[in-house]
Amino acid sequence: MPIFKDRDLDVPGTELLIDLQHDQNVPHGSSDIILLPPPTACEGDPLNWSDFKKYWHLLLVSAYACIFSFAENNTGDAYSTIVDMTGSTMTIMNGGGALNYLMLGLVNIFWIPAAMKIGRRFCFLATLLLCIGSSIWMGAFHTAGEWYGCNIVNGLGTSAYEAVIQLAVFDLFFDHQRGRMLGFYIFAQQLGSIIGLVSGGYIADGPGWRWAQWVVSIGEAVLIIIFFFTYEETLFPRFLFNPSQSLPTAETKAKSPIDATETASLDKKDPATIDNASVNEGSASDTIPAPSEFPKRTFKEKLRLWVYYPQDKTTYWSYFMRPFFLLAFPNIIIAGIIFAFGCTSGIVTNKTISEILTGAPYNFTDGQTGLAYLSALVGSIIGYLTSVMGDKIVIYLARRNDGVKEPEMRLWALTPCFIYSAVGYELYGWGAQEGAHWMTITVGIGAMIAQQVAATSTATAYAMECFPGVGGEIVVILAICSSIINFIISETTQPFYEATGPGWLFLFYGICVIISLAAGMAVYIWGKKWRRKSSPPTHPSNSPPLPQPPPSSPSPPSKPTQSSPSPPPHHTAPPSSDNTPPPSSAPSTPQSSRTAASTPTVPSLQALSPPKPSVLAEAAHTAHGHVRNRTSCLADSAETTPQDHA
Repeated sequence: MPIFKDRDLDVPGTELLIDLQHDQNVPHGSSDIILLPPPTACEGDPLNWSDFKKYWHLLLVSAYACIFSFAENNTGDAYSTIVDMTGSTMTIMNGGGALNYLMLGLVNIFWIPAAMKIGRRFCFLATLLLCIGSSIWMGAFHTAGEWYGCNIVNGLGTSAYEAVIQLAVFDLFFDHQRGRMLGFYIFAQQLGSIIGLVSGGYIADGPGWRWAQWVVSIGEAVLIIIFFFTYEETLFPRFLFNPSQSLPTAETKAKSPIDATETASLDKKDPATIDNASVNEGSASDTIPAPSEFPKRTFKEKLRLWVYYPQDKTTYWSYFMRPFFLLAFPNIIIAGIIFAFGCTSGIVTNKTISEILTGAPYNFTDGQTGLAYLSALVGSIIGYLTSVMGDKIVIYLARRNDGVKEPEMRLWALTPCFIYSAVGYELYGWGAQEGAHWMTITVGIGAMIAQQVAATSTATAYAMECFPGVGGEIVVILAICSSIINFIISETTQPFYEATGPGWLFLFYGICVIISLAAGMAVYIWGKKWRRKSSPPTHPSNSPPLPQPPPSSPSPPSKPTQSSPSPPPHHTAPPSSDNTPPPSSAPSTPQSSRTAASTPTVPSLQALSPPKPSVLAEAAHTAHGHVRNRTSCLADSAETTPQDHA
């Protein structure tokens, strides 16, 4: 594997996942898999919850995604009927849907900061309440203005399932589990679409299309009650237990508590970096809290609408602004494009299937049109299994890479997506164009949905593994990319369809999807190089590297001098004999210099002056530093001899 010969652990996202030598004093899962992130000793840590409790919360957020997706798709089959009954047009109907898709991504710039400051539970309950109102309104609309308005309100509510769910999944599960857990949630989302499209047609044929949305409001009312009593907050101040994860936060205009030499060096590089806003998820103190400070919540505490950790000094405004800095990271932008075009299949089929199957030569009823989506259930299962395969691939490749995991390893799971998209888009488009047997169209739908589930779960997992400290900001970028691209697609699908027919329309969309997947090859080759460029320097530019002990025997750290000041205590990861290998356990290498040197802290951002990408990357870079510091003796384990581990 020439791509992964570089085992530099000093890069954000690169971590030791497999303890091949069984000599790492860190938490392990089954066999030799290292638990990332490491769980704390607190009973209130979601990573320490029982499997049943974790899976129950996964089931809840998946049901949340399922009901929202059901609501978005259960009127698609009845568009033709709605146009006839309300005097609307297909352009108006698709325009309202496009507004909904636009809101799905853009509104997350408000929901994610709220989720980071006061918790995921508040966001889930608030969005369910919004969607109950929008579903009632959508079932009662008569004019184009009402249709646009209820879609905007619906987008405000349903937007959270594009981003907040991912945060909850990452709160609950370890790195080696997240691919399949994300795949399960996306499978549930697709299941909601399928149920909506199948049942929506029969509801329209029976009690009427308006009841399709009123049924949704009833389901959302039931779900909000279940959430209120059984969903426990998963936000946890993990940064308090990992001092290396901390960056200074804005409290005053005074000089931040960092070494004066480091300040001078960094200010020369970027004059905009002054204390005003934070780039980190909170601020850790010098002392790691006792586990008793975060005990298991009582039932009354679980019912609180929100949580607040005063130790997190990062402001809502800082959380709001941080996602935009990630637009300079190629890894995240390409992952966002893959995610966006992965979502395209469900949108374009929903916009066109009614017109295709209710017309000649098929002449299906609304109910029969919905049944065509049963093939999407098979496609969703195939896509989910592909995402499960992604986790297996990462573990397999990490073993071959001396235990070191690279986020790019997960991109191998995109390989089947080339086949899914090529087959799906062409069968659906040209099958409809040529009036082929309806089975051709249903097979095309199944293949497209398989690509959607596999590509979106893989892109999400990859992006969030690249920079672990800024997961909330990353899902905002993914949602924004999806919302902008799919808003354009929603607005142009109908005129494109009328001008060229479904064959050329879906040929074009299929090419776009394949190009987005091909961009993943560039990320696979150059992804680590891009991540390294975003990484802050190990040592300040005007300070020499801290002395490395000789490999033969440990030596005490040198005393600080005026020419080489030592960083203050809160900049250095606390010594831990049970976690940090002795200096003799591996020869020192330039690539793993952070094992002896502390992670430098950078000043905060100026509110009106965006930082260089490396400043935001410091948050992600330090977020996994505690694991790297414990395992840096394997930075180049291919060259380590058994005697070195003695």
